[in-house]
Amino acid sequence: MDQIRSAIEIFEAAHPNCQALFIFDQSSAHASLPPDALKAFEMNKSDGGKQRKQCDTEIPQSNPDPRFWGQPQKMTTSSGQQKGLQAVLEEHGFDVSHLKAKCVPVCPFESQNCCMARLLSQQEDFMNQESMLETFIRGASHECLFLPKFHCELNPIEIVSKNMFFNY
Repeated sequence: MDQIRSAIEIFEAAHPNCQALFIFDQSSAHASLPPDALKAFEMNKSDGGKQRKQCDTEIPQSNPDPRFWGQPQKMTTSSGQQKGLQAVLEEHGFDVSHLKAKCVPVCPFESQNCCMARLLSQQEDFMNQESMLETFIRGASHECLFLPKFHCELNPIEIVSKNMFFNY
């Protein structure tokens, strides 16, 4: 973050009133989520217990029940406890009475609703969270793009490296 903060300061000094576009490869460090990110597999089935604080969200337009679209989703109860999987999914309009909390040891490959954690993790608000890097850059009124995985031909530095290597 210090490097990007410096890059933004340098860009803004050199190009006042302009917007920068930062391009990143698919490093896991670039995708780091904030400490209060929504993570279904770190939630308990029921409210309370040892769960970390997660940020509030908004039920997305892709939710199966249109009655809930755009509704705020608090991740804590009125008493301040962290909500569990069951409460959050029921507030999204899902009937989870037949689902277990989590699969053990892991969910079956390509499953979609084998357990509460998998079902919640596949909701748009849980899947499409901005990384800390994206949030920081967009907060400074600039833009960023992430190159697709395993497509080095789209990475400008790879093209330069390749041309330099083959020209010698």
